[in-house]
Amino acid sequence: MLKLFKIEWLKINTYRTFWVLFGTFVVFFPLTVFFSASKYMEQTSGARGSGPNPEDLAKALIGAPFVFPKIWQTSAWFGGHFFVIIGMLFVMLITNEVQYRTHRQNIIDGWSRLDFLRAKASVMFFFVIAATLLVFITGIITGLAFSAPGADLFEDVHYVAYFALMAFHYLLIGFFIAILVKRTGLAVIVYFISVYVIDGLLWLLLTIRGNQMGYFLPFETVDALIPSPFTPEMMKLRTVADYTLLISTAVYVSLFTYLIVNRFKNADLKT
Repeated sequence: MLKLFKIEWLKINTYRTFWVLFGTFVVFFPLTVFFSASKYMEQTSGARGSGPNPEDLAKALIGAPFVFPKIWQTSAWFGGHFFVIIGMLFVMLITNEVQYRTHRQNIIDGWSRLDFLRAKASVMFFFVIAATLLVFITGIITGLAFSAPGADLFEDVHYVAYFALMAFHYLLIGFFIAILVKRTGLAVIVYFISVYVIDGLLWLLLTIRGNQMGYFLPFETVDALIPSPFTPEMMKLRTVADYTLLISTAVYVSLFTYLIVNRFKNADLKT
């Protein structure tokens, strides 16, 4: 797969849109986390007065989202929102080849259809690994900057692993949409609407009056693993256990992998 990735890298490293979107994620995600941490810590560290201390009130409601150990959840949560940029980029990389039929040239040159899928999967793993490393680095730098000495650095670091799973799952669904829709603009729109509109509306409908079915939607199975660090405990609705969501995600991964392979193996590459 490394050889296939080297070939893919030759395709994408001269693609300006790749550098613009990937650079946006790499630059603005950590800056947003660090800027938010600075403002939050500044506003909640005022001197004690006669009334309630704002810092104590904030911690009572949402804890301390920018210090260890909660910074891991915060970094992963922010990373999830920014990662949609990478998802749209990945969709574009696939649909550009399908739309302009350059994937046919790979197959004419000796690749099998599975080789093409493996090559794109190698790019997917590159994005997941790079984004996960950035989430980890952002979390540890922010945590060290704002935490008290002696804090437990790696408690709750499992949220970084949850982010990696979420990133992989988002790209896998994007892969399926790209193979299915083919047209770059339309595929990006479908992906964006699926993430921000359809998923949200269905979640609201399926979680009315405490119903938990909304957490088993394709995107929600991973989203729910990284809840907002700014939501007070008393307002959290999910009662589904993490392991149940992980099993559901594994089922979706298997399903979408099968659909991608089956769709591309049987697709007419002339259309």
